[in-house]
Amino acid sequence: MNKRILGALATVVLGAGVIAGIGTYVASAKNDSGVINASAAGTYTAPDGTSYPHYTLTMNTYPNSTFGGHHGAGGGAHPDWVSYGASGPYGEPLTESKTGSNFSVPAHSAVTITIWQYDSGETLNNDFFAKVRGTVDGTATLVSRYDTKTHTNVTEAKTITQIPHDEVGHTFTIHGMSDDQDQLFVNVPLLLADDAEVTAAEEEGGFTQFPTMTTFTFITGDEGEYIWNCEFPCGDGTIARFGNAMSAMSYMSGHFTVKG
Repeated sequence: MNKRILGALATVVLGAGVIAGIGTYVASAKNDSGVINASAAGTYTAPDGTSYPHYTLTMNTYPNSTFGGHHGAGGGAHPDWVSYGASGPYGEPLTESKTGSNFSVPAHSAVTITIWQYDSGETLNNDFFAKVRGTVDGTATLVSRYDTKTHTNVTEAKTITQIPHDEVGHTFTIHGMSDDQDQLFVNVPLLLADDAEVTAAEEEGGFTQFPTMTTFTFITGDEGEYIWNCEFPCGDGTIARFGNAMSAMSYMSGHFTVKG
């Protein structure tokens, strides 16, 4: 057989083996089988005067998985992987929560999400994700320093449409598939927390007392099945940093369901 053909076949076989290995590795991470339902919060009046049923969700992002929750005691199979997790009303970790990355919200409603961001960060690969997209008025509210012990804003809350592309901790990005369901695209960049404080807290086995806090609202359409993920390259030690936690459900991605 021609040596070029043999070489090409060998490359294909090797590539398939690498892909299979990655798939097995990612699948070894414990998946989050639960669902967090949004909480009812009265009525929301949009800027155009339209009123919607109002629902809320809260969540945290962490520099590792040792907060417990849906990964289990000690962080589960990959305690050093970054992760989203369930949050209490003031950003406190819910260490006993059995779920933390799959969410369900009602159709034709206003959904307000608050995210406490406990991780440091760096630079996005694509500046597109540094901008707020798909929210009411295309804005979010940012508190760059929140005190989780006193439940107060250390810095004043401000309205943002974007953050510096080199100061991103993570993103929360909802998107759909190519089908005929209502399109839903929401992207909100999450400002990094102070790197020195994040590192010091990790060394002591905990999390910084002063995460950033971002709140945003969007309007849902008809029911549909969507995916959310982080678009910040936080899969350390992998090609382009998009492996490990970045490609594993229940860490930096999950399901987002809109129900009628």
